[in-house]
Amino acid sequence: MTVDAWDPSFADNSESPRKADSAEVNAEVEVPAKDWAPLDAPGTGPTRILVVDGVRRLDARIELTDETGRWPGLCVSWAAGAVACDLEGGASAVTETAVERGLFSPIDPGTDFGQYPYRKSDAAEAAELIAAAQTAMASLEAKVAAAVATHAELSVLDGTLRGRTRLPNAVGYIKSHHRSYLRGAMNGVVEQLRPGQRTPVFHLMTTWPRYSWYLRLPGMSSKGWAGIARIEAADALSEEAAIALADATAAALPPLGSAAHKDPRAPQNLTPIAGLERRLKRKLGDPRLLLKAVRASASEF
Repeated sequence: MTVDAWDPSFADNSESPRKADSAEVNAEVEVPAKDWAPLDAPGTGPTRILVVDGVRRLDARIELTDETGRWPGLCVSWAAGAVACDLEGGASAVTETAVERGLFSPIDPGTDFGQYPYRKSDAAEAAELIAAAQTAMASLEAKVAAAVATHAELSVLDGTLRGRTRLPNAVGYIKSHHRSYLRGAMNGVVEQLRPGQRTPVFHLMTTWPRYSWYLRLPGMSSKGWAGIARIEAADALSEEAAIALADATAAALPPLGSAAHKDPRAPQNLTPIAGLERRLKRKLGDPRLLLKAVRASASEF
């Protein structure tokens, strides 16, 4: 068994370009495709918002060897939390946090890794183990959201909504764009958005179905894709309910956009998300001490 520190970055959208290329889009959920144009936010919107986010850290890479060959393993820490925002009162507070860890590997090392309980994964490659850890983090985010979402008029979950579609009044919030789902003139509508405006709602089918729309946040140039976020809603909703959620996000999220002098990911990295990420990263603990403990466990193997 060998142990190495390893901390590669990851994206907030796990769909491959190949699968995205086969996306099916129904652009006529809200208006006919020929009538697509930027839509203004309604005059009023939700005032009690819940923002849910998670962070993940790869603390160590493990290599396990047995009579059948070599097998990868990852020691991972992840945390999730929720921020309740009162837009009328101008206040926000962290209401829930949780931390979990695990050793992801296709084979059980058969030894105690302390804070990293074994989590079986059929994956035989590191990238697939990372995806398994991402799924575990999304599950924890859903648990956190379910515990505190009762009184929220709108729940904003950072990242894709996949696997978390049963939460009430919930949307997935995607900050970065690795591919474009719209074509031609409809894609041009995204570039025409002014701060606070959104596109019409469209239905999107890639590896799973959902409603989606684009929203431009204030604080950046209103050209191109600067300040654009893509938002998702559950496929189980009616078209009317999905449109109502789109209006709610257009009214409530622009005031939460972060400022460029405070956050390099502004404005898409909403201020409550940025603050929550800092809190959660501290809760993950000291990676040096955790790596030391993993190496001590491996030396006893």
